[in-house]
This record gives sequence, structure tokens and C-alpha cells, in this order.
Amino acid sequence: KIWCCFKVMSFQIKKSELFIRTISSIIMIFIATLLIGAGGIVFEISLVLLSIFFVWEILGFGDVTKYYRKLLAFAFAILFAIYLWLDPIISFIIFSMFLLFYKFIVKPNNFNKRAVYLIIILFSLGAMSSLRTDIGLIQTLWVISCVVASDVGGYFFGRSIGGPKLWSKISPKKTWSGILGGWFLAFLITYLFVYYFDQITYIYLYWSVFIAISSQVGDLYESALKRSAGIKDSSNLIPGHGGFLDRFDGMIGAFFAIFIIELFQINYWVY
Repeated sequence: KIWCCFKVMSFQIKKSELFIRTISSIIMIFIATLLIGAGGIVFEISLVLLSIFFVWEILGFGDVTKYYRKLLAFAFAILFAIYLWLDPIISFIIFSMFLLFYKFIVKPNNFNKRAVYLIIILFSLGAMSSLRTDIGLIQTLWVISCVVASDVGGYFFGRSIGGPKLWSKISPKKTWSGILGGWFLAFLITYLFVYYFDQITYIYLYWSVFIAISSQVGDLYESALKRSAGIKDSSNLIPGHGGFLDRFDGMIGAFFAIFIIELFQINYWVY
């Protein structure tokens, strides 16, 4: 009887967690759709606000005081706003001072890994803004859809097929079948974009796998940071999902890939 009661309670808890996770997902999708659809200054402001949560969570991976977490999170948002609206060069100068303060005053563990992630976040959010503003809504939705498809494909293919682990020390649940499944679903979603939207051509099919790989690398990098810090979730800000980095790690990786594409001026190969 005790065992049966335990199983019933466990099922009820899981059902409750699934309900909370589903509601959170619906709300996030609704808000994201409105912001991406709006574009312009509304979308850019949302990215500045998002950067606050990202940095606040990264600083929480160590023993940083609440004061420094808040101070650096808002400082990063300010320098990112300067990057978007004023002058990237000035932003880079402030960012260098930001990293020096973080290294020598805050003195975190694994500074190099965290500094790299902060750099990636800066350029990733910048690329997200430029893609939506300068290129278009459909191309932005394509990148986001590839990330979601990679995540969903990885989950279902990995669960149904299983097989060898990708990197058990960093992410115990990820398998090679899931990785390949993510590539396949991103490719399939891109084919639907090609079919329904004139802005998306067949060349995007090749780049879909690149976006999926970048998304998975972003996921693994954040997992490695959490693993080194000995934590499961980046925070508990999103009910049922953990933190913002837990939900956006793939997006960060994918849009950093977009930044690389623009940096080397090969964007005309894609859009």
C-alpha cells in the first residue's frame, strides 16, 4: 500500500510539473510571438531586458554576492544598449572594463569560460537584433524554428532510439541519435519554409544543419558551465523550465553562428 501511494503521489507531482511547464511554454511562445512580430524598438528593448536575466544567471553560477550580480547584470544591459543604439566601439571599450572588473574585483571561478559566454551572448543578441531589423521577420523565424526543431528532434529521437551517448560527462541524456534527429527535423522544417515562403530558398536547407549544430553546441556549452558550478538549472525564474539560459542556450548558439556568418561577410550565401 505504501508503494502504491508513493507511485500515485509521484504521478501527481509529475502531472503537476507537466501542467506548469506547459502553461509556461504557452505564455513564453505568446510573448515571443508578439515581440518578434512587432520588431523595431520594441523587440530591441526586449533583448536588452533579456540580457539582464542572462548575465544575472551566469553570475549566479558561482559565489558572487547579490550586489555584484545586480550591478554587473544592469551594467551589461547598458553596454548592450550602447552596442545597439549608439556605437559598437564604445560598447566594446566598456565591455573590456566590465570583464576586468569581473575578473579582478569579483574574482569568479572559471572566469575564462564565463567571459567567453558573456562575449557570445553579446554578439548573439546583437545578431538577433540585426537579423530581425535589417533582414526580415521570416528569416528570423526560420532560425528560431531550426533551433526549436533541433531541440524537439533531439528529444524525441534520443528517447525513442537511444544508443551511444554524445558526451555523458557534460550532458548525460544526449545521444548521437538525438543529435542526428535534431539535424533531420531542422532540415525538414526548413523545407516547409522553402515551400511556403519566397524569402527562403533551397540554399537554406544546407544552412539548417549548420544552425542546428550551432544550437546544440550552445546547449552543451551552457551545460558545461552548469556542470562545473555543480547546479542543475541556471535559475528558477521560469516555472517548470528553470532559467532563461536553460531555455535560450540553443538560441544563443544559433544566433552567434549568424553573427559569424555576418562577420565573415558570407551572409549573401544565406540571405
